[in-house]
Amino acid sequence: MTTQRPTSAPQGFIRLLAKAIYESGLTKAEVAFKADISPAYLSRLLNGARGVPADTIVSRLEDVLDIQPRGQLFHAAGRQDAVLTKVLKKPNALELMRSLGSLTDDEMAIVLTVASGFAKNHHPA
Repeated sequence: MTTQRPTSAPQGFIRLLAKAIYESGLTKAEVAFKADISPAYLSRLLNGARGVPADTIVSRLEDVLDIQPRGQLFHAAGRQDAVLTKVLKKPNALELMRSLGSLTDDEMAIVLTVASGFAKNHHPA
């Protein structure tokens, strides 16, 4: 009988998580406590002994570590966060995404500024 090896989270996810923990100034135990996971689980995750956690845990880790832009940890895990999933279900979302593909970085920055302003004006937090 062969022993099944655990599937580890993608290296980009692990690197981003480790970097965010380091930059936060928190200990791994503090991050685990604030994210409501065990320190052992976080350690196994960082050491590649665990796969990508459930979306709720990824979201809590993003919140605790204030990873910006939001959704970056999901992207590194090869997943979409709830907001991106909601946006992509809207009519014309794919058309919008495709139209952004040819923009320069400066043009994308302008689009982001306009979209952020629009969101704040019409849906204040």
